[in-house]
Amino acid sequence: MTKTHLGEMDYLRVIGLVTIVIIHSLNYFFSLPATNSISQDLQGLAINLFRYGRFVFMFVTGLVFFYTYNNKEIKIIRFFKRRLSNLVIPYVIWSAIYLFLSRSSNMVNWSDMSGFIRIWFYSLLNGNAFYHLYYIIVSIQFYVFFPFLLILFKPTHPRRCAGILLVSGFFLSIIYYYILESQGPIILSLVTGTPWEGITEWLLKYKNHMLFSYLPFYLLGGLFGLYLEECRKWISHHTSVILISFIVGVGTISSGYFYSSHYLGEPWNLTVSVFKPTFYIYSLAAIATLFWLSSLMERKGTLKKLISILSASSLGIYLMHPAVLFFLHTFYLWSNVIPEYLLVFLDPILAILICWLISYLLGCNKYTCFVIGKANNLHIQQRSWRSFVLKLKNSILANILK
Repeated sequence: MTKTHLGEMDYLRVIGLVTIVIIHSLNYFFSLPATNSISQDLQGLAINLFRYGRFVFMFVTGLVFFYTYNNKEIKIIRFFKRRLSNLVIPYVIWSAIYLFLSRSSNMVNWSDMSGFIRIWFYSLLNGNAFYHLYYIIVSIQFYVFFPFLLILFKPTHPRRCAGILLVSGFFLSIIYYYILESQGPIILSLVTGTPWEGITEWLLKYKNHMLFSYLPFYLLGGLFGLYLEECRKWISHHTSVILISFIVGVGTISSGYFYSSHYLGEPWNLTVSVFKPTFYIYSLAAIATLFWLSSLMERKGTLKKLISILSASSLGIYLMHPAVLFFLHTFYLWSNVIPEYLLVFLDPILAILICWLISYLLGCNKYTCFVIGKANNLHIQQRSWRSFVLKLKNSILANILK
């Protein structure tokens, strides 16, 4: 039997996607010469507050996979074949696209095709073709280990398991932030010249690209997927506590941001680190709050059509949004027509709309749908570009006749 589609996961996925596009959009405006210190502080704070988007994606992935494959035989060859066409092939293609985009900005360079292939190959392994592709590398690792996790992760006491995962994640964040990030250079200097130097350097450089760094969020999502109805009831019975925790988390992260940046003068990467213990707790509160909000919106059918469309194209939007933002920001610099305060709000909206349109057009054709992942556009692959154009024309004519 096919399991019921989890509508609230569409809402949660889209909310996570929107927050990611927002912080990548704000990074551009934050990097511009400051004309107003208050405005720049607010932009920096918004970037910090929205950085939980990656954890939302990981939680949703764990939930959906464990929910789908619980008490179900997993066919390994079919499973990995689908992951290959739905994620790996788009990742390979977009890594090449972003390398050419980076070359146009003089961020990378190569002299001939063999040089490009070498850089491309290493970028595929480390996810460094562009700043957002680390997440795809982490996702691929999760897919590789998922059949083993499905066998090993069989909690019989969900509350006890949740407690262990929450505490483990908290101690992991302490180790990552206070040792690997804050004291990373000191640790590296201590092991220089020893057999541990290479391993330590690799760990400090690629900790953001490792599944282990985010495993508590995947497994918490998996726990929700295995005990979905119990978790839904728990969320609904503790709504007040969850909302208060989220509000307190916003206040804690906000005050911590200004304290770190203005009083301590910490580097930017430490100020907005996602591995801060406080940010870990805040992210959990945000996920619980957004889960409750998504369930509420799903029951009421709020923006259901729009959410369904965006969710179906989420991978395509995620893969291409930095490229679209790059061209939008180039246009802003060239035109210099729209005021910056207005662009801050319009920029992520324009990026999402353009990415969705491109994703839709690519997904409509069987010869191009592989670029953005077949599974993410199943509901539009039966259509064609011609039907899309006709539908758009009829909609425009209907509005004119009104």
